[in-house]
Amino acid sequence: MGRDTTREASGVDAHLVRRIRRNRWTGAVVNLAPSAFWLGVFFLAPLAVMLVFSFGQRGAFGEVLLAPEHIGLQQYREFFLPDEHSLLGGLWVTIAWVVEWALPFEVSLTSGQATPYVRLLFKSIGYGVVATVVSFVVGYPMAYYLGHLAPERYQNLLVVLVILPFWASFLVRIYAIQLLLSANSVLTNALAVLPGIGADLSLMNSRFAVLLGLVYIWIPFMILPVYASIEEIDFTYREAAMDLGADRLEAFVHVIFPLSKPGVMAGSVLVFIPSAGAYVIPELLGGTDSQMIGNLIADQFGSAGNWPLGAAASFVLMGVMLLSIAAYQRGGGELA
Repeated sequence: MGRDTTREASGVDAHLVRRIRRNRWTGAVVNLAPSAFWLGVFFLAPLAVMLVFSFGQRGAFGEVLLAPEHIGLQQYREFFLPDEHSLLGGLWVTIAWVVEWALPFEVSLTSGQATPYVRLLFKSIGYGVVATVVSFVVGYPMAYYLGHLAPERYQNLLVVLVILPFWASFLVRIYAIQLLLSANSVLTNALAVLPGIGADLSLMNSRFAVLLGLVYIWIPFMILPVYASIEEIDFTYREAAMDLGADRLEAFVHVIFPLSKPGVMAGSVLVFIPSAGAYVIPELLGGTDSQMIGNLIADQFGSAGNWPLGAAASFVLMGVMLLSIAAYQRGGGELA
């Protein structure tokens, strides 16, 4: 009797398992449920809380006021609009400042100044752009060598050398740069030999130190996608272009580089996003004039105790990141 009951139960279980396997929606739910739970609890829920906080106000003792009379866009207004300006006037001052900041020549469109938060945001974007350009200039030739010129037996070893810094802690690598750029280091002592450079030279707490840190930390994210793209290129296209009269440079510009564009776009996004939102690198390597939007956000959640403004700044930075991803997709990239 007991054996019959066990067989019936096993038959029911086997039948249930077969039904679950045949139903693709049930399988999808079972497979996605753990990941969805993790993302919902540890990503979406905190993000939703921050979104609500960004519409609140800071209380007298640092608490977040979320009563109906305190809900509004005042944090975003404080971030974008200078004091004593109307909405249209503040927008004009901000846009004019951005145009003045972006143009390579001097022009005066307004006597006003954008808010310090907007200036810090665009300074962070500038750091991200410069770090991306430098990473491309340095990383593309390395990726080209890895993907096309390197002997096949050494290729895997060279790729390992590119990712080797990731085997060390992020902070350890930053402290290594500190030692390299500080006074009386090997680098500064070597530079002190040059005329016009003092013996007590220190490159720490400068914009150069921040840019060096950004490029050093994130350049593998430029090299690896470009390397993957170049490795897939059929170089007989270059030979065909040269047979049709193009020289090596023209063949590279018109054939090879366009074919490697997906890797360049992916690498640019992967370098720009963490560079523009960096916190640790400017905190440890930069000075008072090298702070970025990430440091502002950390200060608002920390010493300043203004969580609503910190949350609003976080969502502004997130908007910049989403725009960069949109530009990547529009440029022909594909998000995996």
